[in-house]
Amino acid sequence: MSSYDEMNSVLDEQKKFFINNGSPSIKLRIDRLERLKALIMNNRYDFVDALNADFGVRSKNASMLSDVYGILPAINQAIKSVKKWNKIEKKSSNFPFGLLGAKSYIKYEPLGTVGMISPWNFPVNLTFVPLVSIFAAGNQVMHKPSEYTEQTSNLLKELCDQAFDEHEFATVLGGPDVGASFTQLKFDHLLYTGSGAVAKHIMKAAAENLVPVTLELGGKSPVIVSNTAESVTAAKRIMLGKTMNAGQICLAPDYVMVHSDKKDELVAEMKSAVTDFYPDLKHNDDYTSIINEKHY
Repeated sequence: MSSYDEMNSVLDEQKKFFINNGSPSIKLRIDRLERLKALIMNNRYDFVDALNADFGVRSKNASMLSDVYGILPAINQAIKSVKKWNKIEKKSSNFPFGLLGAKSYIKYEPLGTVGMISPWNFPVNLTFVPLVSIFAAGNQVMHKPSEYTEQTSNLLKELCDQAFDEHEFATVLGGPDVGASFTQLKFDHLLYTGSGAVAKHIMKAAAENLVPVTLELGGKSPVIVSNTAESVTAAKRIMLGKTMNAGQICLAPDYVMVHSDKKDELVAEMKSAVTDFYPDLKHNDDYTSIINEKHY
């Protein structure tokens, strides 16, 4: 499934299913979330191995933390709260309607099908954490994972195709051409996580169909170190954030703002911190490789 027509036919089927069946029950939403939880836990070692293969070397502890166990709190929270989130909220009616016996309330309805384009840096986490909200809200999803993490994307498709019907969750594999076609589909909402440069194209394509868009983009993450900060602690915290996943994370500190009097001391402590964390970078299973030559 990679051409526009093939993807569009899947979207049509999802829309027909939604029209025919209406808003999914709380029971079905919880069932989808439970299936997601089981999928992650039953295949967690396979996810870690696929990520390791895609990156060349990726810290298995970091993968287990971020792309497995880091997802579970969101699922558990949704399972516990989805009934409360979907409760009808009673509101007072505006004058003069209140005098005429009008009753007002807010009722949350699903949108329908959400298109989701996920990135390569945390490909499992940044697929499944948004999916929790999509399912809890009663929506269906079509997902385009990154071609940069090919083995992980293949595994995601295989497992999600087993756990969910195509009208609940469909996965589309492919490169930039497929991604471009995907953004032209008439979704009820489109979600993209990635670079600002690509986001401009996605927003432009979505605008042609008036598809509402949520963008979670990379940026610059400054760290401000005050003169009263303790350099050893500050350095460890900064470099832990900077070296996690070899800095391939949207929260990796990009630059430090520090008083010139404190600069040399802080730089020395930052070098020391990295040496403590990773005595050897190149031949180290705990230090992640850069995903590809372009990003290197």
